[in-house]
Amino acid sequence: MQVHVLGSAAGGGVPQWNCACSNCAAARDNRLPHRTQASIAASADGETWVLFNASTDVRAQIERDSALTPRGVRRSPIAAVVLTDANIDHAAGLLDFRQAGSLNVYSSGAVRATLLDNPMFEPFSRSPRAWETTDGVETAIAGLRVTPVAVPGSLPAYAGGARVDGAMTAYSIEDGKGARVLYAPVFAEVCVELARAARDADAVFLDGSFWTDDELISAGLGTRTAREMGHAPIAGDGGSLSIFAGVRTQHKYYTHINNSNPALDPASAQAATLRAAGVRIAEDGAVFRLHPSQAKANADA
Repeated sequence: MQVHVLGSAAGGGVPQWNCACSNCAAARDNRLPHRTQASIAASADGETWVLFNASTDVRAQIERDSALTPRGVRRSPIAAVVLTDANIDHAAGLLDFRQAGSLNVYSSGAVRATLLDNPMFEPFSRSPRAWETTDGVETAIAGLRVTPVAVPGSLPAYAGGARVDGAMTAYSIEDGKGARVLYAPVFAEVCVELARAARDADAVFLDGSFWTDDELISAGLGTRTAREMGHAPIAGDGGSLSIFAGVRTQHKYYTHINNSNPALDPASAQAATLRAAGVRIAEDGAVFRLHPSQAKANADA
């Protein structure tokens, strides 16, 4: 299986357009990498690709990755888009695919209903396109077996913010040879199902939005906690770093990193903590060729 990291940042990217925090300033000065909003592309054969989330950066992400650019006039190698949630930074890029003839979209029923409540997304549910739900079922998509992993979460604020089943979903992605990736860019709490899926994966990508629950408040950048925004923090009681303790693969990554997260600075104590745990932050443009049941895979950033 091939996996390409299209983006690794939370909503707004790094630098964020209206932010001059230390990380955004460092990115503008090219002392830290620029990051687009989180998404990956996966392929069983290197020819046909499935996107997991479509941010408003998706067009630039496609143009940066030659594997995803058109193979002929109006002939894209992208066959499907799988959505983990209905947040703007993960779903709004779907509108860039409005010129697509046939395109399959997959999500939980809750995400489908939330997005189709907006008439702009309605054409993606009509032939020759299709919008299928993934609740509780393994789905075959372009040679990959995609299995939902239920995680706690809430609908976006624009949809009322209610805690409902299927508001956020992680996905286990497996090819025909048994190579397996866990992609979980958003979850509100660490849960048994997520930890189990991480232990079974050859590469793991987890929500790394915030280091601590009060990160935005402490930095003077916001008024809500990480959990109130639907993200389990990395550190502290109930933090997501505990999941990686049971993961044996060396390919352990955080993605969906908010611009406020101090771990973005490689000289920080937080970055040192991740290195000591054998965990890295995913990088835009990283390319993985994964093989099953191995503690290693070839990765080219």
